Parts: sequence; C-alpha cells; structure tokens
Amino acid sequence: MGPNTVFLVPIVGAIGMFSFAAVWLWAINRRRERESLYHAETVRKISEAHGQQAVLDYMREVERIRMRRVQSAYTVGGIVAACGGAGLTVFLWAGRYPYDQTYFVGLIPLLVGLGLLAYTQLFAPKP
Repeated sequence: MGPNTVFLVPIVGAIGMFSFAAVWLWAINRRRERESLYHAETVRKISEAHGQQAVLDYMREVERIRMRRVQSAYTVGGIVAACGGAGLTVFLWAGRYPYDQTYFVGLIPLLVGLGLLAYTQLFAPKP
C-alpha cells in the first residue's frame, strides 16, 4: 500500500454512499408512482360501480387515515424529544460541573417535545 491509497478510502466511501442514496431515492419514487397508480385505479373503479358519493366517502376516509398517521408521528416525535431533553437535563446537571448552568441546554429539546405534544393534543385538526 502506497501513500496514495490513503485518499482512496474516502473516495470509495463517498461513491458508495451516493450510489446507495441514488438507488434509495429511485426506489422511493417508484413506490410512490405505484401507490398513486393504484389509488387512481381504485377511485375509477369505485366511481364506475357506486357513483360520485362513494368516491367522496372514499377520499374522506383516505384523508382521515393520513391525518391520523401524521398526528401519531407528531406525538411520537414529541415524546422522543421530551424524553431526550429530560434525560439530557438530568445528565448535564449530574455531570462534572453540577454548579454550572449547562444543564439548561437540555431544556431546548424538552420544550420542543412538549410543544409538539401540546400541538397534537390541543391544536391539531382532529381526524
């Protein structure tokens, strides 16, 4: 191994990472295309079989399910951020410098998490 092979490791790593990212994004876009095709096909079949009111009911139900998923994602994110902030506050307070004010840094994610929880429970549109 010569002195130039040291630069080969980050180059190969970067190429591998960007190749993986390209394939990952391609797969995500392909899945979204399939989902939209299936959704359009389902709407067309419902419209042909049951009429316009059934299509509206189906669309409302799909939107209600989507809103419930978004709200649960915000709730989980708020819980994770609040617990992380509380843990960070405790560990910074009990660290090497207990009389320093560094433990207030843990209040940032704690308050963000509590804000997310308050939004999902009080202000978010109910599905």
